[in-house]
Amino acid sequence: MKAFDYIIVGAGSAGCVLANRLSADPTISVCLIESGPIDSNTLIHVPFGLSFINHVRSINWNYKTETECNLNKRNLYWPRGKTLGGSSSINAMCYIRGNPENYNAWSKQGCEGWDWDSVLPYFKKAENNSRGNSQLHGSNGPLSVNDLRHVNPLTLKFVESGKQLGMAENFDFNGMTQEGIGLYQVTQKTGERCSSAKGYLTNEVKARPNLFIWTSVNTKQILIENKRAVGALIEKDTVEETFSAKREVILSAGAIGSPQILMQSGIGERKMLEEMGIECQLDLPGVGKNLQDHLDITLLFKQKKSTSYGLSLARLFKDSVAPLQYMAHRRGMLTSNVAEGAAFFKSDENLALPDIQVHFLPALLQDHGRKKLWGHGFTIHVCHLYPKSKGTISLKKMATGFAPVINANYLGHEDDVIPLVSAFKWARNIGETLPLADGAVEFKPGKNIRQDKEIEDYIRENAETLYHPIGTCRMGQPSNKETVVNSQLQVIGIAQLRVIDASVMPSIVGGNTNAPTIMIAEKAAELIIRENGKDD
Repeated sequence: MKAFDYIIVGAGSAGCVLANRLSADPTISVCLIESGPIDSNTLIHVPFGLSFINHVRSINWNYKTETECNLNKRNLYWPRGKTLGGSSSINAMCYIRGNPENYNAWSKQGCEGWDWDSVLPYFKKAENNSRGNSQLHGSNGPLSVNDLRHVNPLTLKFVESGKQLGMAENFDFNGMTQEGIGLYQVTQKTGERCSSAKGYLTNEVKARPNLFIWTSVNTKQILIENKRAVGALIEKDTVEETFSAKREVILSAGAIGSPQILMQSGIGERKMLEEMGIECQLDLPGVGKNLQDHLDITLLFKQKKSTSYGLSLARLFKDSVAPLQYMAHRRGMLTSNVAEGAAFFKSDENLALPDIQVHFLPALLQDHGRKKLWGHGFTIHVCHLYPKSKGTISLKKMATGFAPVINANYLGHEDDVIPLVSAFKWARNIGETLPLADGAVEFKPGKNIRQDKEIEDYIRENAETLYHPIGTCRMGQPSNKETVVNSQLQVIGIAQLRVIDASVMPSIVGGNTNAPTIMIAEKAAELIIRENGKDD
């Protein structure tokens, strides 16, 4: 087939949800297109494989930013998933929705129907929480959310040290309050990763005769006729083909891919398109603007004891049974997501919302896990949740077509530095607090970094992405020149074309972005189904 009711471009966190929900109607044909391969790599499904997954280039876009002038002119590595499940197949599986006030803020920015009370039902619809159904949680959805099956003793010491510092222990960061310290719940099922592909594209769903899934296929552009999306130009093994869409084309290629494909299709800022030699189908200047991300800084502490996950002769002997435990019972160390410990707090007590998030790893991990350190210890990641800095996605010409240009503009706003300095001090403080501090010595950056200016310099030289880019096809009122999609996620000015993924978020949420992206897709699927009912 080359004609479908719906073409969905991108089988990531959102695309898999849409493919499931729309194809549930057997009278509707759905084509799901993914640039990457099927999600067959073992490191995807074994949670502890997270420690090594960034070495697998075949399932990763391996992006790099342009020179970040406020980060000592560095080009930052941006891993993004390139396989069924997208980045939900390579992330740390932390299930965080953000703060309810984030969604009320969306509503105030002109996103009607996206306030907290309106989106909560879709979080619950997606969720199958092992703790059961409640006012805030669902237990019948495709996305399995579970407590960690294995927790390293160091992570429990991290929680205890936080309590010693006066923090409340939080057993549910998606509950009544976000502040506190505790353990992450994770998107896992029976000890395996539950990506959006694993949860929504089950064998039963894949077997639907009206659902067509194409992997290792590049989408070159959306085909536009008379301001209407009518199909997609795809490339498979250097051969181009045209697929037509009878109802809609849906872009779910993420905060980088979706604006890139829109621009390649002639939808974006006219001046930039003309400079690229692309015929402008629609002058929509908001495409690629409003890029936001969480900037993250790490502190590493070494220990002589082999309690942590790490590389040592003692640990190799201790962990030799881990593969057997996992294969036999899906238990033990290999079920860990490594980023086990969590905390949310305010960098300034006068703030309305906690603006710092912590990921605690009972392991020495640097450079996104691409560099392995011998020995033992722990890593504390701290990030600022509400940066004011905004960047862009644009295009550059390549021999084979176009590639995205990522200008994240980290620390482009002066207000973004102070919260990170405060977060750094907190991380050092908890690392020096018993029981976590027992036998621990700060390894990176080291105690010689003391003054605020020295800490700021360290941040500029070492901060990295926390993998949460959003906002490049922002949702809002059509009257706003930065708006790309309306509250129904329809592209302004082009009929039968929607964007449904993290790129539509008008502002970044206070936490990991996978769960919110899945929520967006659940709500969007229902919007589409309702509209179809009216048409029929």
